[in-house]
Amino acid sequence: MNRNVIINNLIQKNNYKTYLEIGLDDGRNFNSIKIDKKVSVDPAIGEYVHAKPTHKMTSDEFFKNNKDKFDIIFIDGLHESDQVYKDIKNSLSILNPGGVIVCHDMLPPTENHQIVPRMQGQWNGDCWKAWVKVKSEFDDLLMYVIDSDWGVGIIQNKLGESKIKVNEELTFENFIKNKKYWLNLITLDQFKSKV
Repeated sequence: MNRNVIINNLIQKNNYKTYLEIGLDDGRNFNSIKIDKKVSVDPAIGEYVHAKPTHKMTSDEFFKNNKDKFDIIFIDGLHESDQVYKDIKNSLSILNPGGVIVCHDMLPPTENHQIVPRMQGQWNGDCWKAWVKVKSEFDDLLMYVIDSDWGVGIIQNKLGESKIKVNEELTFENFIKNKKYWLNLITLDQFKSKV
């Protein structure tokens, strides 16, 4: 089950109407999403961008000027932890009640997959660090990562989940040791029972 199947599943189950995608890349994911209103944001300056975003700008510029709210937001833009952290926090401020944020690339398989700056073709960046930071700061979010398609993170405004305690440096070695706890890592079957 890849990210677009997960997103479409969430849309269908929750009857969502509005979708925002941060980071368009080649547009394949965006084009596969089935929803009434779709918005994409990408500065479209990278060599891998082959589709036209509805908003050709950085996510920071978009959030600064945006007045709309969304039911579901997909974050797959600049894969650097500081930017992902800002994108998550900004997305929380424009998320409709009952909405969900989906984050991609939360489960890099090797250290080289997460090194910033990018060193290889297949690259997840250090997005997971932003996830851990948010999970350690907020106690009113339900957050878990599905062990599928490079790690698909789900964030919902739900009371009752405790913040995690992170007592170790955010190194890849510590990530491997703590990823089940830090990410609240679940299987696809566990995800299917949640929706």
